[in-house]
Amino acid sequence: KSTEDSTARTSFISPMPSWNGPPPPPDVIEDSPITPGFLKKKSVEVVCLELGADLEELEKDEHIRGALEQGGVMVQEFAKQVEAELRQVESSSVREYVQQSSQVLDLHNEMQKCDGILAKMQEMLLGFDADLGAVSAEIRELQFESRRMRTKLKNRVSAESKLRTFLDNAAMSPTTPNTICEGEIDQGFVKAVAALDAQILFLKQGQQREPRRFYKYASVQELGPLIDKLKTKACARSREYLVDKMGHLRKLQTNVELFREKHLTKFASLYEFVDKHSPRAALELREFYVESMARALHTLFRSYYTALVKFDLEVANKHDLVCVQEAAVRSTFTTRVSLAKRGDAFSLGDRLQVLKKIKIAAPPIIIHVAQAENMHFPFEELFRSAVRHLLDAVQAETDFVSVFFFSNAKNSHDQYERAIALVSRVFGKSASAALEQLENKLFQCHDLVGLGLVAKIVAAGRQEIFTRGSTVLLPFFDHCDALLRPRLSNLLNANLESARRADPIKLGISSSVSPHYIARRFAELSASMAALFPPSNDQASDQKQNYDIHGNHVRSSMAQLRSEIVAVMDRAARSFDHPSEATVFLVNNFDNILTILRERRSLASLVVKTSGIPEKQPALEQAALAHFDKDIAFFDRRLAQFRDNFVEIELDTCFPKLIAFVKRAEATTDGSGDSSSTNNSNPDIDLRHIQQHVRDFAASWKQAIEKVYRDVLASFANFVNGMEILKQVLTQLLLYYTRFQEIIKRVYRRPPPFANDIVATKDILAEIKKYVRSF
Repeated sequence: KSTEDSTARTSFISPMPSWNGPPPPPDVIEDSPITPGFLKKKSVEVVCLELGADLEELEKDEHIRGALEQGGVMVQEFAKQVEAELRQVESSSVREYVQQSSQVLDLHNEMQKCDGILAKMQEMLLGFDADLGAVSAEIRELQFESRRMRTKLKNRVSAESKLRTFLDNAAMSPTTPNTICEGEIDQGFVKAVAALDAQILFLKQGQQREPRRFYKYASVQELGPLIDKLKTKACARSREYLVDKMGHLRKLQTNVELFREKHLTKFASLYEFVDKHSPRAALELREFYVESMARALHTLFRSYYTALVKFDLEVANKHDLVCVQEAAVRSTFTTRVSLAKRGDAFSLGDRLQVLKKIKIAAPPIIIHVAQAENMHFPFEELFRSAVRHLLDAVQAETDFVSVFFFSNAKNSHDQYERAIALVSRVFGKSASAALEQLENKLFQCHDLVGLGLVAKIVAAGRQEIFTRGSTVLLPFFDHCDALLRPRLSNLLNANLESARRADPIKLGISSSVSPHYIARRFAELSASMAALFPPSNDQASDQKQNYDIHGNHVRSSMAQLRSEIVAVMDRAARSFDHPSEATVFLVNNFDNILTILRERRSLASLVVKTSGIPEKQPALEQAALAHFDKDIAFFDRRLAQFRDNFVEIELDTCFPKLIAFVKRAEATTDGSGDSSSTNNSNPDIDLRHIQQHVRDFAASWKQAIEKVYRDVLASFANFVNGMEILKQVLTQLLLYYTRFQEIIKRVYRRPPPFANDIVATKDILAEIKKYVRSF
């Protein structure tokens, strides 16, 4: 029984787990009283705690929880039942195993076979592993041998390359000495010199690498003296060839650029060789080239300028002044003023095309074409062609010199600067010839507009050279401005003096009220100068931005000329016998000036767009238009003043009594107060005069308006101006008549006895509309 109880107890009580925690501290162990009773007591407590935990875990099993819930069943009985069930299950398992014993035996045999097969495969794999080990050793050996062979190949290739380089430079071709010493100077000679230059460089570099051992080599000792002799010979023959070809430049009568391209540019490497190995000879070549090319270009440009003079078209002469006497502008066979001489010398017109040509770099005049077509050009077109030739030639020469003489410069900037210095010497005489031609022309030039165009061409040329970065022609353009300035001043002063000394009788002014030719001349000249010399907002000293180099003086002179022209017009007006004629003369001339200025206003924008600095065009255009508007406003005020004078004079002529009465009555009313305070009349105004004026106006007002219409139609050449004046005269008449009616209303409280004779305002308006429409 005790054995069964112990068996049952061990079935439900799990064994005590072993202690895996850290050992207790030494002080606790030393202080604790360890006795057998104490240990037993502690073991019982631990077992109870673990038993409680096991019971809580077993309660979760539904079979055990069901057995415990059956109150009458003893634990021992339940244990026996479980044990019997286990034995039953064990017996059934044994019986089933015995039944399947044959199958188990078959399975065991198959496993034995599989084990044998696996053993054979293991032996095979072990054999493969041994074979692979041997192959891997062979591969490692082959890799090592491959690296060794690759290193040998690399070393041999490097040695072969260095040896080949040395042999190529140390061994000279058999044809090279013969070509350099006796061969014809052609591309074969150039290649031989290049090969010689490479060998000289090789010797120089070898000496720098091995200064002590290099010249001890037998090949170098044999090659050195030969190279020195060939170098001397190559320099001598190259110098001789280049001197000969440069000397031909002096005798050329054809295109210099084509000759230079064929005989010099292709042999630029010869000069480079001479410059490297014989600097003194190279300096002599440069000096000889400068002298030869300067002489050739001077001859070519001088002949070109001489040919251009034959195509000069005289636009103006000494009589082309603003206030020239009438006799100088009359036709040869009549006493009338020539229409061709009224203002052509002062108008831009088609001459402005020259600025477009300089902007687009149009080609210069071709002499033989101009001769074949018998063409003639104004002076500014001839000057543009000369400037274009210079600019193109300077650019081509700069490109050639920088490549031919200075290809071995330190950098591009140094190369270009040295080329500019050399080209400046080449073109010194050519630029002087152009300045001489300009100076000769200016001595006899009376074309003020042409000089203005030349000044714009100079400004455009200066701008172009700064854009290209070349300053070769900068002194040339500075000298051009220096020559233009006094001639511009002389011609402006001559026009001013002609206005100051103008005699209305000699000008032929007293005989006609029509627009005079001096008005047209002044208007054309003023428009041309305003367009060519607009004010600039930038007065910087930099020559690239100095767009207004002549403008201040020209604008100041034109302002003085404007004042003098106004004075001439006033003097001419005083020469007329009747004030009406004087006023009509002034209105016609000022209207003519205004019309031309308004028509030419667009020239300002066109000149700025064709010749102005691109980044400054908007500001320059705005300033130019403002300058035009200033002149237009000045003459507009003068015209409005004389229009008002004409209106008053015309009304005084057609309605003298009515106008005088209205002015006198208004003056009396203003001085004495309100005239309506009296009973029926104002004692200062004669009522009989009012009645008489009413009847006179009613009888003649239509005839008077018709006379005004005929006078305006006959007096004013400009129909638009005449219409405005007619409207102004008739409107002023209507205002005077309205004021006359107001005076009548103030004098008479009631309708006057002559009320039926008063013309209605609507009738006057209808008559005015009829004449305005017919005009």
